[in-house]
Amino acid sequence: MAATTIRPITGMLRRGLMLDLGISLGLGFVMANAYWYGYHVPRTNARDNFYKKLEEERAARIGA
Repeated sequence: MAATTIRPITGMLRRGLMLDLGISLGLGFVMANAYWYGYHVPRTNARDNFYKKLEEERAARIGA
């Protein structure tokens, strides 16, 4: 039986783990920003504008 040389796999797990963590954290950051600035902030501004308009109408109605 001939001896075959097998490359050691030391360090591959660490590199793979760091790559996976880097990609997942990067994608998580991108998706969080997409949600925050693409959905949350515009909805919050729309809500604030609605209540501001409502308050201005109420103030005009009572003459304050």
